[in-house]
Amino acid sequence: MLELGTPVRRLIPAAFILAHTALAQVPATGTLSGSVLSDDAHALHATVTLSLAAAQGYPAPPRRVFTGTNGAFTFTKLPAGKYVLCAQVSASEVAPANSPYVDTCVWRSGQAPIALAAGQQVAGVVFTAPKGTLLQVRVADPEQALPQASAKAPAPLEPELQVMLKGPDGLVRHARFVSSDSAGRNYQMAIPLKTALALKVTSNVANVFDQTSKQLQPTDETGIQPTTAADLGPLTFTVHKK
Repeated sequence: MLELGTPVRRLIPAAFILAHTALAQVPATGTLSGSVLSDDAHALHATVTLSLAAAQGYPAPPRRVFTGTNGAFTFTKLPAGKYVLCAQVSASEVAPANSPYVDTCVWRSGQAPIALAAGQQVAGVVFTAPKGTLLQVRVADPEQALPQASAKAPAPLEPELQVMLKGPDGLVRHARFVSSDSAGRNYQMAIPLKTALALKVTSNVANVFDQTSKQLQPTDETGIQPTTAADLGPLTFTVHKK
């Protein structure tokens, strides 16, 4: 019996050492916390997204949290790395009609990446939600060349009409459909100030004309770069049957 039990007793310390070594090799994780504020230091309700600034290999999915009543957010169990934040301010937050909060998950905020060392606790990060201006686009359709929009909205990528914005990063964003009537459609998007953008309106069922009655080609773009919210008025395009 002693001979049978001896190897078991010898295995117990070895197993304990192996388990302890495995735990010791798990890298320490860190925490990143802060708050989302307006440009006048008012706390905002927002959805905050955290992503790796430069993921290598297959990128980890972004993480999202909601801010508290004081605009606070916290991300835990973060491995070491460089991270970037973006925020989508809640629609319940009141802002001037012509100066809406810009969705920095769609338009980059320009905030520098945050470096987090293994096990580091980074607190007090202030993310300032920028205000921009509201781009309003009216597409007049006097001949009803476009298909009637559904009760919900036209499909985001319908080829019959595309209202697109390209930023300095070369990425294309689609303006949001707002409403339609018997004479046309309305689109809008909150866009950043002092940023060169290119607006393109295309259709595969109609010819598109700008505000000067010039027919636009599918590759034509309209440059937009408002400095203040008052610089950009509604833009109107007209479509006619081909």
